[in-house]
Amino acid sequence: MTMTMTIDAECIPTQPIGTGTRAADDLLDVLHETVDAVAQLDPDLLHSGTSAGSAVLGLAAAARAATASVGCAPGTTLLEAPGVVVVRDLVAAVSLLEQAASRGDAVPEPGTLQQVVRRAGAAHDRFLTAIIAPS
Repeated sequence: MTMTMTIDAECIPTQPIGTGTRAADDLLDVLHETVDAVAQLDPDLLHSGTSAGSAVLGLAAAARAATASVGCAPGTTLLEAPGVVVVRDLVAAVSLLEQAASRGDAVPEPGTLQQVVRRAGAAHDRFLTAIIAPS
């Protein structure tokens, strides 16, 4: 039996992290794009042991690292879980980053956010490759 999951989310406008660069906005764009994409997939395809699931966990970790870079509590990084939990972890990590970004004084440590954005870009590329690869 195949189960599918849908996620209904309200679009809430977010504030950019005060960095003077587009790095934070670019990170949130990639994360929002990934949340939209995983909502359309069968959660079984996103188990942490799959390529796609591992990439999604990498994106959640990047969101948590960006949250920590602005001095907010990032939460616990998930290492292994079924797909539905992987999706929930990504959504939770993005939510934490959005909350951190909404702070008026959110300024990341120098260079840290750019490193996080590069890691997120690599994880996003792995995710896209995994979901378009023929089965």
